[in-house]
Amino acid sequence: MLAAAMDAPFPARRCARPDCDRIAAASLSYDYRARTVWLDEGVEPHPSRHDLCLTHAGRLCIPDGWRLIDRRGAAIAVPSPAAG
Repeated sequence: MLAAAMDAPFPARRCARPDCDRIAAASLSYDYRARTVWLDEGVEPHPSRHDLCLTHAGRLCIPDGWRLIDRRGAAIAVPSPAAG
């Protein structure tokens, strides 16, 4: 359908972490029953997903017994800040 091709791209979203003003680079979603967390990129906004910047996506810690599935195409490892 032609109208879908003309839709404007999604506006830039911000990281959902408190006090972080970086642009979101990943969306976090989860399933309690399956004990699974997913990181995706380029998905449309949805109330059940949480947007994270590269730094917070790279630092993501999940509960023991859960598994993390990173479905981002080019997942980038973000180094932790140098100890000062």
